Amino acid sequence: MRNRVILAVLSASAGWGLAGVGTRAAYEAGLSTLTVLSIRTLVASIALSLFWVFAMPKHTPFAWKHGTLLGVLRVGLTPMLFMASLNYISAGVEGLIITLIPATTAVLAAVTIKERVTKRQVLGLLIGLTGTVVIAPAGESGLGADGDVVAGFAFAAAGVMVASVAGIAQRHYAPHHDTITLAMPMFLSGTAVALVVGWFVGFDDVTTFDSNIWVLLVVLGLLSTLMPFGLTLYASKHASATIVAMTAYVAPLVAVVGGALLLDELITGQSLREQHFLS
Repeated sequence: MRNRVILAVLSASAGWGLAGVGTRAAYEAGLSTLTVLSIRTLVASIALSLFWVFAMPKHTPFAWKHGTLLGVLRVGLTPMLFMASLNYISAGVEGLIITLIPATTAVLAAVTIKERVTKRQVLGLLIGLTGTVVIAPAGESGLGADGDVVAGFAFAAAGVMVASVAGIAQRHYAPHHDTITLAMPMFLSGTAVALVVGWFVGFDDVTTFDSNIWVLLVVLGLLSTLMPFGLTLYASKHASATIVAMTAYVAPLVAVVGGALLLDELITGQSLREQHFLS
């Protein structure tokens, strides 16, 4: 079971790291935050619904109530905030800010659900936190003159807080339900949040999207939404909220390298030093 949890956390980390890269690519193609979020969560919901039909999972009491709460926080609001930050900072810089999640989650989990944090975990959290703090005073967005580090950090920091609260709630609810019965309402409610906000803010004209954009959005929906959220939901059944939050220490490396290789984003000295702290 321990190896399965580790594999789930590492796979989810890869999916979320590439989510930042894919979202930046979508922005460069002219898509807006709400359009990308709505379509990727809708793709994930449709894929999960098809699996639901064939699997016919057993209904779990309160699964829809708990899953809906998780969906609003974890699938709806958290990605919306992180994706909004990518309008102002690069995928690499955003990925580094995300490393605040494990430390924030550990503190909140210890206070709210009395989760025990070991000395080794504290040491690791402090090292990662120190690395993140190093880049904050640098004022580098990773996008050059087109970036806005203050706005980017504000959105990403809000995303960190919501993600930490959602992670604790997920750890509290996941052990009481089958993963798929909790995932279904989670994805549906997350999609609903994106669609409702998008209704007021506005969507892009999807009829103008070419095949490459649709492929990108489908990949984001399956590999950077359905896969990581589903895997962390599974991991939360068997591991602490702090352990599951460690995805935030692997995802940044994927985001930094992926952003540099695929999007020609800037890897600065500060970014490299941060990755040294995390390794």
